[in-house]
Amino acid sequence: MQLKYPSGTPKEELQKFKEESLDLRGFSGNSTGMPFAVIAQIISLNEDKLVGLLGDDSAKDTMRILSSIKALEDEDASSHSYFLETFRSINQARQCVYGVVKDTKNKRITVVFRGSMSDFSTRDWESNFKSFFTNMRTPKLLKDKMEGKAKEFLPVHQGFFEYLFDNKKIIDGEQRYDMILSDIKPILEEGYEIFVTGHSLGAALSSLAAFKLAGSEKEWIPKPITCISFASPRTAGSEYRTAFEQLEKDGLLRYIRVNNNNDMVPASPPAISLKSFKHVGINIRLYDEAFPDIVHSSRVGWKEKFQNSFLKPTLDLLTQHGTALHEQRMNVHTEALKNITIEDLYNDLSIIAPEFIRDEL
Repeated sequence: MQLKYPSGTPKEELQKFKEESLDLRGFSGNSTGMPFAVIAQIISLNEDKLVGLLGDDSAKDTMRILSSIKALEDEDASSHSYFLETFRSINQARQCVYGVVKDTKNKRITVVFRGSMSDFSTRDWESNFKSFFTNMRTPKLLKDKMEGKAKEFLPVHQGFFEYLFDNKKIIDGEQRYDMILSDIKPILEEGYEIFVTGHSLGAALSSLAAFKLAGSEKEWIPKPITCISFASPRTAGSEYRTAFEQLEKDGLLRYIRVNNNNDMVPASPPAISLKSFKHVGINIRLYDEAFPDIVHSSRVGWKEKFQNSFLKPTLDLLTQHGTALHEQRMNVHTEALKNITIEDLYNDLSIIAPEFIRDEL
């Protein structure tokens, strides 16, 4: 399929993406990657091909997202501030897909994990369904604050963990987490923060990656790490939740988990034993018109347990789980939410349990 490119765009660099991971650092001789405005141009020039490749609905979603990003950039016509630095999609049948974005306006490096592909033959779905517990080594910054076996290991979702940290299907090369570190370190500048995000499977991977980064002793990693995920399934057990909350208390990690009220994916994996999977972080639960419910894992009660169960009927799983409805519902409350910072949420005792005394950096 022959693609059209804007004038002056180095086509040979972009065409590599089919055969190798895309590294756009130093794009067109700049110190940063490819501006999102250029990506929007490429998508616009090839919209007809995109519809044929992705289908009408997915293509519309892509155009909608890129249009939103372009609108943000157009607010400041003096320069482009959003850059795609790397995009790791090669061997996606057996490795998770992610990209790294640099935001020079807000001084953020964001790692974005892709959700599950519709192709059930990929490793995505093997990872989703491998809902057993495996041991994740406790991050070094937590070892002295945990008790018993949790000083050494924490029970986490086996499929998600292996996809990110211990993928035996990688014949050669780095594990994805190690590759992420290699992508982030060269583009970090003084005063920059690290954000992690993703949808569905990507949301689960983003929370595990953020946890690992926040608990790392590597001095070059700025803290706190901020994770904002969408429609995440449960990722780990109760010991992991205790460890996660400890990093939050220490001011090393901030996590906002957004989901639609009737989405069944956040209710998975279902409780199959006394040792069940848990959610972590501050949950923002979205409705059509009503203001979102906002609660931290330290305050979860029977209401939240019911909301996170399979007992609620869902008539349209795809719509409830999709990114479009998340965006639509968030937009309804933009004015009310835009002046609330993550720090405000962590200091609100109606959201955080009174005994959850958060230490400041």
